[in-house]
Amino acid sequence: MSAPPRLLLATGGTGGHIYPALAVAREAAARGAEVALMGGLGGMEERLAREAGVPFLGVDTGKWDRQRPDPRQALKAASGLRQTVGLARSFAPDVVVGFGGFASMPGCFAAWRLRVPLVLHEGNAFPSRVNRWFARAAKLFVSAQPEALAHVRTANALVIPFPVREERVERATARAALGLPGSAVVTLVMGGSQGSLALNRAVPDAYEKLVNAGRAPVVIHSTGPRWLPEVEARTAAWPAYHPRPYVDAITAWSAADLAITRAGISTLSEAAFHGVPALMVPLPTAAEDHQSHNARAVASAGAGSLVEESEIASALPEAWTRALDPEWRRAAAAAAAARTPAGAARRIVDAVLETGRER
Repeated sequence: MSAPPRLLLATGGTGGHIYPALAVAREAAARGAEVALMGGLGGMEERLAREAGVPFLGVDTGKWDRQRPDPRQALKAASGLRQTVGLARSFAPDVVVGFGGFASMPGCFAAWRLRVPLVLHEGNAFPSRVNRWFARAAKLFVSAQPEALAHVRTANALVIPFPVREERVERATARAALGLPGSAVVTLVMGGSQGSLALNRAVPDAYEKLVNAGRAPVVIHSTGPRWLPEVEARTAAWPAYHPRPYVDAITAWSAADLAITRAGISTLSEAAFHGVPALMVPLPTAAEDHQSHNARAVASAGAGSLVEESEIASALPEAWTRALDPEWRRAAAAAAAARTPAGAARRIVDAVLETGRER
């Protein structure tokens, strides 16, 4: 490609699909590529793309609720496909990269319709339905976890870790910023940007059992704004427990020795980049049960422990107590660091640009 390469990134719906697209966009733009992001009008992806300064091509994608499917939303998505093809033709990409999720389907369809090389990126250990649909049409399937490749038919695949923001804060600085002691073992509770009701209730209950057993670790708990008053009231008697409506993720991960989290691939990849072992409570309603697949992969590598939400009342205090043992934590932290995604965005862009050159 003599002219600057043009990349169309199809994504949307959740952070696990959007954030890797933005990481790839930053890396590709830094190399002189022209990049646009395609996703649902009014979706989270539109806001995040604009905040990141990435041109956004909005299309009608519908909103698919797996618990209560509405055929009208599928019809809405279908009606937007002609619009999608027109936008893609105007942008004239050399490569389309799909990042999974329902909102990526229009961009993937446009690549197939216009015969533009399609690269698929999959973060989860069990691939999204859209990525399974388009895998055979893709020139390249990039998976963050090798387990996903057993579930797709594709002629060309690479395993590259999930891209994250590759920034760290010096530990003492991070702890000072969060008001945490410098030498204590710190547990980060991270339920996502809006918090997790299940974690917001179960973690204080588990902490109370640790306190009663003579163990009172330092906790920084990102509750989400909605749940902060409830968690503050529940933990007010414990000076080492620090609820916050939200935390800066890089600062919090830099301060942590241990984490209690859901099992989205973005969260688990951040934990790996910072070498933090995780006690993972998969979201039971996650699409294709992908969080359980993610958690099992991390646990199998020795980088954390899986706690089922149905057993959280008894299992979390036991897992937390075990994780406070220095030897367990040292081994699990080393296993987490071995899964680091450092350099992932660069490697993905290398593969995408090579696919474009082959065209």
